[in-house]
Amino acid sequence: MKKWLVVMIVVCVLTVLVWASKSGNMEDTRRFSNHLGYASGTVFQNEDYKKVVNSNNQFGLDVLKIIGGNKNGNTLISPVSLFMALSMVYNGADGETKEEMGKVLQSAGIDSIEMNKANASLMSLLQRNSKQININMANSIWLNNRFHFQTEFADNSKEYYHAKIQEINVMDKQSPKRINDWVNKTTNRRIKKMVESPLAPDLVAILINAIYFKGDWKYEFNERQTEKRTFHLTDGATKKVPLMELNEKLPYLETEDFQAVSLPYGDGKWSMKIFLPNENSSLEEFQDRLTFDNWEKWQTNFTVKEGKIRLPKFKIEYEQLMNEPLKELGMVSAFDDERANFSKLVTEKNQIWIDRVKHKSYLVVNEKGTEAAAATSVEMKKEMAPLGGPFQMEVNRPFFFAITEEESGTIVFIGLVSNP
Repeated sequence: MKKWLVVMIVVCVLTVLVWASKSGNMEDTRRFSNHLGYASGTVFQNEDYKKVVNSNNQFGLDVLKIIGGNKNGNTLISPVSLFMALSMVYNGADGETKEEMGKVLQSAGIDSIEMNKANASLMSLLQRNSKQININMANSIWLNNRFHFQTEFADNSKEYYHAKIQEINVMDKQSPKRINDWVNKTTNRRIKKMVESPLAPDLVAILINAIYFKGDWKYEFNERQTEKRTFHLTDGATKKVPLMELNEKLPYLETEDFQAVSLPYGDGKWSMKIFLPNENSSLEEFQDRLTFDNWEKWQTNFTVKEGKIRLPKFKIEYEQLMNEPLKELGMVSAFDDERANFSKLVTEKNQIWIDRVKHKSYLVVNEKGTEAAAATSVEMKKEMAPLGGPFQMEVNRPFFFAITEEESGTIVFIGLVSNP
């Protein structure tokens, strides 16, 4: 009878509306700052994150293009969530499987250690706090006490991702509760349950990465100005939705195809960028233009301009099985029970492959700011020119958005809203 190795990697990204209580400054970014709890000997260069930011962004845009949008539905993914999860799995891959994963992650030519250093640098950069923005990352590995990680894999997980490895008895009814309690606490009770009880007897490990972010808009929308207005759905129907209103000087971009505005959070180091296709265009046509090269070009063309934006209050709950999109991007052998090569993961000599990759996400946008959460699980089995005057932008039809960290340009969330 075949034994299975199941490794579940769960990445939880959470955005909360409350203000950060404490200001934090980056220390020497060649080593993880003490408040992050990383090994004092973990060394990386200040700008190592630049090696993976473009990879993360292009990977996210590639996945979004394949997933597409549902008619009168909404889509939301966290590129950072997916990228970090698969990067950790990448440490256990070898041969053809590692080569394919590197290409899909847009990281071909970067070895595992360089990727780990770049991810450590990115995690450190993203976790810089201010009075209004507070973000924290946490990782844990729950290992079946009958199995053993290879030393290099375990060391890399601890050193670069600060993953605390905890052994569990998968037959113990308290083990699922311990895992869910950790996720619940780490995500400020936004994600209460990630594993089912009882755990499968063939489970070997659950690896969890959690990101917690909280912040408000730099310029809050006035609730008294929010009013129900008409929103045009993809199929031609209309509905009344609450549109918030903001009059402010904001980074703005307009082309013959779309309007775009950047809404900053807190001290301006994070923002949500809204792209609204013109009335004679569509969200589907915008997606065709949403290439990495165009994204990079658009980021340099925003100029500060006074104007008014009306934006829907909206909520998205989304779930997507990522197997087929990742296969379509070229990550094929990792899902093949005969060709997969994860020989660097555990000491036991067994064939290991990815059974499924699932992504769940949640987002709420209102007058105060944004609340968002995302979880990625990887289960592995074993054997143009601005207009003159103030701009007017009423987001009353399907649109695209991205939440980014401004210094690095990292896309943390991207989404399509067809039905707010």
